[in-house]
Amino acid sequence: MIPDPAGPLGRQADHLRAAAQREPLGLYLHIPFCLDRCTYCSFTTTRDRALQPAAVARLRREIRAWGEALGRPAVDTLYLGGGTPSLLTHEELAGLTADLHAAFDLHPLAEATLEANPGTVGLDWLQAARALGWDRISLGVQALEDGLLARLGRIHGAAQALEALAQAGRAGFHRRSADLMVGIPGQSLSKVIEDARTLVDTGIEHLSIYLLDLDKACPLKAEVEAGRLTLPTEDEVADVFEALQAELPRLGLPPYEISNYARPGAGSRHNTRYWERRPYLGLGPAAASQLGDFRWTESAVIPAWIEDRGTPEIQELDAAEALAEIPLLGLRLHRGVDWAELRRRAAAAHLAPLVDGWEARLRSLAREGLVHWAGDRVRLTSRGMLVSNGILEQFV
Repeated sequence: MIPDPAGPLGRQADHLRAAAQREPLGLYLHIPFCLDRCTYCSFTTTRDRALQPAAVARLRREIRAWGEALGRPAVDTLYLGGGTPSLLTHEELAGLTADLHAAFDLHPLAEATLEANPGTVGLDWLQAARALGWDRISLGVQALEDGLLARLGRIHGAAQALEALAQAGRAGFHRRSADLMVGIPGQSLSKVIEDARTLVDTGIEHLSIYLLDLDKACPLKAEVEAGRLTLPTEDEVADVFEALQAELPRLGLPPYEISNYARPGAGSRHNTRYWERRPYLGLGPAAASQLGDFRWTESAVIPAWIEDRGTPEIQELDAAEALAEIPLLGLRLHRGVDWAELRRRAAAAHLAPLVDGWEARLRSLAREGLVHWAGDRVRLTSRGMLVSNGILEQFV
């Protein structure tokens, strides 16, 4: 969305600019193009590659416009997600990167991540991306069993995924992450653990473990609802997570968030900023932003976004909503939440009774072994992480 001085965000320009100048931002760019649509996907994506040149041009205009509107703010994390960012041509990626350097102050940049599909990358593309300064890559592996990958609609096989990780290392990406999915129909516990070990053996620094989510309409959900495929039971999925919680630290990747494991110091700095409620700007279709008290989401209709049509969904958080997000997001982190600091913030906002109620419930959960208190810091236990949705919903 190009910021319109007369629009709802334009009227908050001074507030947004001040928020963007207080500390470095995280900047997310959404590339919505895919060669094919995975059977579980409900993200904002399209296979209409004819739209790609116009979308990239639109995104470049948006980068320049927001950089100007916010006074060329400092950025310390970049994340190029999708979709399939690895479908960008060398020239498109170079153009976007140049605009980022021109529109934002990247001197504090500590991490520049791009997502890639193992079926769309080659050594030349990876080397070009690395030469442009992108220093971390996240590869959507999902599984290392060709039958499961076909069921998910992935365009790559297991061998191709492992080769893509190796090529990324040869291209100079010393920070490599892989995604592994749990809960696929036909997936066995032993194979998930074997896949995790194989991925760690490649030397990756980061592993994200995702539960297959079929809440929204997608082809795989239709297959399950029609009875043609059967999902693993909740107990079977819980067994997998418990096994991974025990195995991955032994392999050198301790958890730092419910779904994420990394070598010490190799956690995703960009994603961590979301859980810490630090400011971020999202550009591209369906991209979300949070600056100061304001949060908004761009149009998820890709042709409308390209033409800058539609009104963004804007939310102004009140003090109670902002306070609730601290434990809602912070308890996802393995280190948990500094409850004394939360209490100080609540007192300043005259919301101490709200925190009293949360604490009473968390103390009760501690007696059930789901939450652990260590002085003024509270975190979920391994058992608590398995039922985190139920625990965290009290803050919504």
